Amino acid sequence: MGAICGKEKSASRKVKDAPTRPPQSSGTTVAAARQTPTQQQQQPQQQPRAAQQPTPVSHQKEPIRPAQQTSGSGKSKTLNVDKELHKYIIGTKGATIKQIKEDTGCDIEIPENGETITVRGSSDSDCQRAIDMINKIKGEHKTQNQKDKEYNDMKDDHEKEHQRTEELYKKGQDKVDRIAKERDDLHKQADKAFESGDKSLGHQLREQAKAKTQELEKASKEASRSVFLAKNAKNDKFTVDLHGLHANDAIELLVERLDEIKSSKGKEFTIITGAGNHSDANGPKIKPMVHKLMKEKGYTYSEVNNGSIVCTL
Repeated sequence: MGAICGKEKSASRKVKDAPTRPPQSSGTTVAAARQTPTQQQQQPQQQPRAAQQPTPVSHQKEPIRPAQQTSGSGKSKTLNVDKELHKYIIGTKGATIKQIKEDTGCDIEIPENGETITVRGSSDSDCQRAIDMINKIKGEHKTQNQKDKEYNDMKDDHEKEHQRTEELYKKGQDKVDRIAKERDDLHKQADKAFESGDKSLGHQLREQAKAKTQELEKASKEASRSVFLAKNAKNDKFTVDLHGLHANDAIELLVERLDEIKSSKGKEFTIITGAGNHSDANGPKIKPMVHKLMKEKGYTYSEVNNGSIVCTL
């Protein structure tokens, strides 16, 4: 009996010394287990956490968004446009490219690098319409290289035109020089007549010299008109080239043309004045006179380049 009690005490000590292990939870806490069914029903249920909404992805700018395949047969065409002109095809805030897409139903892919633009649509005709719209925009603008080339070509053309104008003037200059010499001779003869006391002859010779002056002015205007007509033979009536003409004659001819076309309200009129590169130390003559005339007549105008202007009638 004593041995048995000893064993029981030993077993009891071992149980006492063993660490206490918490009971496995079955999903309900002890406090909840002690609650009455009514209390459990009144316990507010924990609401499930709302699913986190995905962060909206900002759309990339319209022009550089990769083109998506459209429905249908998925036709595509490409064309090369200088990268400097891409901004005109895109338009302000993508308005132009958006309009092309809406009008044609095509997707337009404009590369970030490179010049090849890809057009994708459901048919060849849709793609071609989009390409035609892009080509129209392309034709309305110029790259800096194109502008530089045009300017250099214009300078070369102006130099050639100046030489041609000089040749045209020479054809009428012989007549002008002849009349000028005759006038000078009459002035000399008149001076001699006055010196000799023959006032009657002196006055007569001076009247003849005066008539020669008028004849000289007429011959000079005829020469300028002849040069003007030759220089503008290939221009329409809304473009005049005054480059190389005598300044006063050029303004008179310009006024004549303005009177001729004044009924064409709102029409653009181009005037080529020349930059004055062949003028004397006083600078260009025709250009400032034309600008002054435009202001006096109230025309709105702007310089196309250093040698020409465009005004609105």
